[in-house]
Amino acid sequence: MAYLAELHQQTHRIELHPAGDSTFTAEIDGVARTVDSRRIGPTTYSLLIDGHSVVADVTADGDAFTVSIAGEVFRMRVVDDRRRQVVSLGEPEEERGRHEIRALMPGKIVDILVQVGDVVIRDQGLLVIEAMKMENEVKSPAAGEIKEIVVQAGQAVEANQVLMVIE
Repeated sequence: MAYLAELHQQTHRIELHPAGDSTFTAEIDGVARTVDSRRIGPTTYSLLIDGHSVVADVTADGDAFTVSIAGEVFRMRVVDDRRRQVVSLGEPEEERGRHEIRALMPGKIVDILVQVGDVVIRDQGLLVIEAMKMENEVKSPAAGEIKEIVVQAGQAVEANQVLMVIE
């Protein structure tokens, strides 16, 4: 999965490749690092990056992340590269009609925040999915009504799997 991270007014390309239960390869601007990530608190992670130990506190609000490492705070915006390409090409985001909410990468459903029949607004949290040892809130792409929820809390999902439908 590829991402673009904006940090200190610079954009960095990040590619993540799973390599085991808690390990993955993170390629940042073409430089590969082996990372072993373990959650040790609600927002705290113990990372072993190419053999060097780091403890990071990570909080997310949509695509805005705050990462604190050894007292140094980093604020960044992280966007899925596919989503950025669609938006930058000027393709209009469909406001009305059917929206299939899909998993961006393999993971596990942690919590479902809505029920069938609920009316939601754009950017409202729909569910929480854990992927690559991080919890991510999936938000509604548009206002509408929840017509179908295909998954349950605790369920493993694959990339591009439909999670729910909004109309």
